[in-house]
Amino acid sequence: MGRYVENLGVRIWTQSFGSRADKAILLISGAMAPAIFWNSNFCERLANLGHFVLRFDSRDIGDSTHFPPARDADADPPYTIDEMVDDVRSILADYDLNTVVLIGHSLGSTVAQLFAVKYPERVEKLFLMSSPIIATGNNTYAETDSETLAAMWQVLMSNKMYPDYKRGKDEFFKVWRYLNGSFELDTDLADEYTKRLYETEVIEPAYNHTKIQVGIDDTWTELSELEIPIHFIFGEKDQLASNVGNIQILANSLPNAHLTVLKGAGHMYFHRRIWQQILSVLTEALA
Repeated sequence: MGRYVENLGVRIWTQSFGSRADKAILLISGAMAPAIFWNSNFCERLANLGHFVLRFDSRDIGDSTHFPPARDADADPPYTIDEMVDDVRSILADYDLNTVVLIGHSLGSTVAQLFAVKYPERVEKLFLMSSPIIATGNNTYAETDSETLAAMWQVLMSNKMYPDYKRGKDEFFKVWRYLNGSFELDTDLADEYTKRLYETEVIEPAYNHTKIQVGIDDTWTELSELEIPIHFIFGEKDQLASNVGNIQILANSLPNAHLTVLKGAGHMYFHRRIWQQILSVLTEALA
């Protein structure tokens, strides 16, 4: 069963697994990604290891409050990424949680980082999966080669995002296969996820979730001052958010950071063996 959390008139849909008596983990999905990105089997297995696990639909996604899309190039989004960070604070307050382990994916990793640097005393450990780089400091990062970028964006932009599931499924599956790295697409996982996208609004949130990521201040200094463990988890084949080499440079520059590379994985995780890799990493790091 789900539960709504209110934040200044915005309703955030949440769901929990496990016992409230256990240490809390909050899972934060990426752009346009509903809570079910963290599939139920993964959440239940994490809870069975002795954790109180929370997942939620970010604002503009799933059963949470939706907003008008900022379609025009010069239009400002109707909310900021700081407000998404504040949604996390509201969830913790509603569940009466003083501290939490944060696990974010993609945009969710950005939200997790920004929450951690704003409220360092409330985060026990930080796991950043497929994270964009918002911390530069004195690091020099390599740009992804132009051919790889062109091929990737050709696949992403070729998705016509049809408004009905029957027409749209095959288009999304092409994208999921490309983002799945070396793994064969698990069509059951992909189908469950894609159906969930179509249960609410599948297209419009893209405008807002993309625009709120523009102009984020460099967080390297604040991240370097965190006294908690920072675990980067990145797919070996992921080129969407950044790349393994750049994440390794970032992890090496931070005193409490570590990188785990998911062998064969891309930006999305539509295979049970990928989730098993992730669960193994978390099991060891959370022990």
